[in-house]
This record gives sequence, structure tokens and C-alpha cells, in this order.
Amino acid sequence: MDIYDHAELKGLSLNQLMDFTTDTNPLGPSNKAKNAVRKKVRRLWHPPDGKSRHLKKLLCAMENISEEKIIIGPDPVYTVSVLLKITCPETALIPSPASDAYKKLLKDQNVKIKPFHLHSEKGFAFDTEKFIREIKGADCILMPNPHDMVGTCLSPDALRPIIAQASAMNKLLIIDESKNDFAAVPSPVQEIAGSSRSMILRTFSDFHALSGFRFGYAIGSGELTQSVRNYLGHFPVDPMAEAAAVASLRDKGYRKRTLAYIEEEKHFILNSFAGSDRVQCIDTPCSFLLLKLGEKIAGLRDSFLQRRIIVVDFTDKKGSQYIRLPVGKHAWNARLIRAIKNISGVTKPCSE
Repeated sequence: MDIYDHAELKGLSLNQLMDFTTDTNPLGPSNKAKNAVRKKVRRLWHPPDGKSRHLKKLLCAMENISEEKIIIGPDPVYTVSVLLKITCPETALIPSPASDAYKKLLKDQNVKIKPFHLHSEKGFAFDTEKFIREIKGADCILMPNPHDMVGTCLSPDALRPIIAQASAMNKLLIIDESKNDFAAVPSPVQEIAGSSRSMILRTFSDFHALSGFRFGYAIGSGELTQSVRNYLGHFPVDPMAEAAAVASLRDKGYRKRTLAYIEEEKHFILNSFAGSDRVQCIDTPCSFLLLKLGEKIAGLRDSFLQRRIIVVDFTDKKGSQYIRLPVGKHAWNARLIRAIKNISGVTKPCSE
């Protein structure tokens, strides 16, 4: 269930729930993005630009790619569903633990997940050579980079042999970079744009806090992007969404403030659990941390829901339980810390 389902189930307003299931920038949209939306509202009699020319030209200049290599439109999850419908794979190789969103999507598309376990005892490190050997046994590869559940990041050097192997075996390779704005990992855009069966997906929902518009973009070969365009047909982007995205991309101060705030709040959260034997707090390159619980707690999500907090948890291959903790507003972070300590039995007082 999402926050709307929970609110309806509990008879609450959205403001009465704290949602820690998404990575939306806790600072909210850029002020320049909000101003751009206000200006655009005064021109709503104009139809949307079906080609998103303004945003596309900016992105192509930033990535140094030609316009036929990029698609402006759906968010990454929807784009993955389109790619699966076009290619009809039976199995998908995905670094695990996989997110609930991708597990549901693959199940709905009747695609069997072939998990590639990232082992917690090795810090969820990624074994590139082993992963390449596993490609042969799958029809497509779905790779969140950074990983959306544990934050593992692969450099372009680590990704190049994977891209080459997928291309050589004619496998569909999807790299979801939705979390990359927080981690600032270099992206293999040129290699993907030159590959026949690979695509990079990005979104404006998380770092730019434009999840209300629910859109993003994809980068790939001209042939693959054209196939997606043909399937989508007429898919114009909301003019206000495009204006907000352009303004946000150009707002360098917003990026600095966001990264500084996340770093400060991470420090606060890490200090809050320092020395605890019941909760181990693990930093990631992204905007979230992992909390490893000393003992598995049954009904964990329900325990948080009783406190009007929505969280995501997962269990690793060895049975250890983790809470995925995105950085939120300071008051939210402090309240969540108190809830975690109460639920897990931590007695050390919370640092405020």
C-alpha cells in the first residue's frame, strides 16, 4: 500500500502520516522550480510541446548526446514496463534485495526474477565477474545504480564489461539511475548510447522533488529509444513539469543545499545510534541509511503504522532484518529515531 491507501485505511489525512518509503528531497522543490510553475500557470492556454524541446535540448547539452538518443516522458517504473512489453523476456537478472516496486512490476509482467544476491557480510559489495557469468541465464538485466535498496554504486569502469557482455549476448540491459543525483556517480552515458540493447533511466521525482508530476527521461540507442517512442505514441509532458525540471536542473545552489542538508541529517542519525547493540546504522552514498536490527522483529511495519509512520524493511539472505531509512525533515527524523529505539528496545536516550 502507498500513503494514500494507508491514510484511507486508518481514516487519516496525509499530513497525519510520515512516509519514509520514498527518497523525495526533504527540502522540497527548488524555489526556482516553483517560480517557473507559477509563470507557466499563466500560459495554460498553450498546448504542451509534444517533443519537450526546451528540456530535451538542455539534457542533450548536459550529457553530450544527440536528441534521438533521449526520451522525455514516463517515470522509470513505467518505462521498464514498456521495455518488458516490447521485448517479452521470461526472466530478469536483478541485484537483490529488490525493491517492492520492481518485484510487483516484474510479477505483473509475468517475468521471473533471477536474484543476484548482494551479500550483507561483504557490505553489499558487487562482484562484477560473477554477475557477468549470470547474464547468460537471463533474458534481460535490471540494474538500479546506485542500488535503490542498499546503495551499492558501480563506476563506469565496472559497468563497461557488463554493458559489453549484454550487447554481445543481445540481452536487454536497463540501468535505473533514479538515485544517482544524490550519489553523483559518473554515468556510462556514451557507452549506453552506443549500445543496441541498453538504456539508462532517470527521474525528476526524487532529487528534484517533483514526484507530483511523475515523469523522467531515458537514454539509449536510437533504435531502442525509437521502439519505446512508437509504443508510447503521443505522450506529452505537462508544461509545468517541464518548466520546473529545467529550472531545477539549472539551480546549482539547490543542489549544494540539498547535499549539505542530507550530510548534516545523516550525521545526526548516525550519532543517535552510535554504540547501540540493538541497531547498527550503516551509511550509503545515497540519501538513505540502513538500520540493521540486532534481533528480528515480527510485524515491524505494523508497529510503525501504529505510530503513523510508514517504513520499508527487508531481510538479507542470512535472515538479518534491515530498515531502509531515507533522510527526511529533521523533526521527522527525530521522531522516527525515537520510534525505532522504542520498538527495538534501545535504552540509550535519543540525541536531539
